[in-house]
Amino acid sequence: MNMPVSILKVAAALAAASLCGNTLAASCCGGGASGGVILPKFNQAMWEMSLSQEAYDGSWNQDGDSRPASAGSDLSKTSLTLSYAQRVSDNWQLSGFIPLVQNQNHYSGGEQTDVTNIGDGQIGVWYETFENVTCVYQVNSWQSLKPSVYLGAALTLPTGISEYGDRVDNSFETTGNGFYRLDANMLIEKTIYPYSVSWQATYGQHLERPVNEESGKAVTPYDKQLGDRTLHTFSAAYTFFLPNLAMLNATLSHTRLDQGQTKYDGVKDPSSGSEKQGLGLTLSYSSAVRDWIVKLGISQAQSGKGVDKTTVSNLGISHVY
Repeated sequence: MNMPVSILKVAAALAAASLCGNTLAASCCGGGASGGVILPKFNQAMWEMSLSQEAYDGSWNQDGDSRPASAGSDLSKTSLTLSYAQRVSDNWQLSGFIPLVQNQNHYSGGEQTDVTNIGDGQIGVWYETFENVTCVYQVNSWQSLKPSVYLGAALTLPTGISEYGDRVDNSFETTGNGFYRLDANMLIEKTIYPYSVSWQATYGQHLERPVNEESGKAVTPYDKQLGDRTLHTFSAAYTFFLPNLAMLNATLSHTRLDQGQTKYDGVKDPSSGSEKQGLGLTLSYSSAVRDWIVKLGISQAQSGKGVDKTTVSNLGISHVY
């Protein structure tokens, strides 16, 4: 089973979107997004710690045909991610995250590898286009239907181990993809308790980089640029109000991630590019004063082209100030 390093980023993005994507109405209680955590409207800071495990079970080829995993192989990735958001003005907030990644791989030939290192980090900014919280309990006028709209930008930093060096022997051992990426983000969400819906769109462009080494082996120098990527996530949630004034939120999400063809010295590789669709389910518990949030989620890839089949489980805790 071959898994290019770019696919690791595809899977990681799906995990972030399916498991951390707006599991609570962000304008009311704070939430997550593929560009990092999002502060509630009138809070000043927020941190989140999450533990996720990603298991691989075969792949889809470029034609979308399913292929089983190699007999006897067992590949998994565990990530501990710390995220933080800080309000800098009434409508602007900064955020970022950094993961610690462990790859544990058992190959069909009996070989085993265990690599632990920092993964690729990200810094971002969000702008809130609304002045007041938009979560309502009933519709009294057309203004009650106004959604929360966030506009954002993010920069992914290649802080992890990539295949473009001498620290790994193959792409299964990498903790990052080795490329800077710029993202433009939009998040629209609306809550009319007990129902919530949200839609997030992201367009990302990787920056070109020179390559002269791959998995510890010198190669003829060339320039490489991963394809542009688009991410769409739609979520629907239902909130249960508990007797102690706490809330339990159940969220279903659908995510589609497409990545364009890779360029080598400015020429597109027609055998590259990928697409992936997945479903996620997340349960979130929020304390009575909405300052603590605990999340438990699972997401699974449903179809794709040029990507691996993955199942991601996630446990996270957040605190809002």
